[in-house]
Amino acid sequence: MAKIHQLPKFVDCRGWSLNDIYELCDLTPNCQINYSILYPGIVKAWHRHQNQDDYFCVLNGMAQVGVVGKDGTQAQKFFIGEHNPAVVHIEAGEWHGLTAVGTEPVGLLYLVTNKYDKDFPDEERTPHHSFVGRDWWLPENK
Repeated sequence: MAKIHQLPKFVDCRGWSLNDIYELCDLTPNCQINYSILYPGIVKAWHRHQNQDDYFCVLNGMAQVGVVGKDGTQAQKFFIGEHNPAVVHIEAGEWHGLTAVGTEPVGLLYLVTNKYDKDFPDEERTPHHSFVGRDWWLPENK
């Protein structure tokens, strides 16, 4: 018989998230898959992990994903979403974040290679203007 497993929703002023969506599936032991909604006009950046890779896939809307190298110098940007489906692989140590492009919310499905540990979070943050100008647009990829 089929079973239903309710997912807790995390809500704050930036949007909402469904975390650990596939917790009951037989995946690699420590990975976690999450879904997050990002509202237009919000910049969710910058952060990085020392022991975790992230895989970003935008299912709804369009987003600019920014990635800055481990040393803080090389910057890349990717436009992914409904009109350009892709997965962005962000390696451990790289700064990353995203913002919605246009007026629609962005639906981000992301896999992380380590489950979140609230007692020992593998996360370092810096303000959204740390690597880019006030409007958060990275320079064009060359």
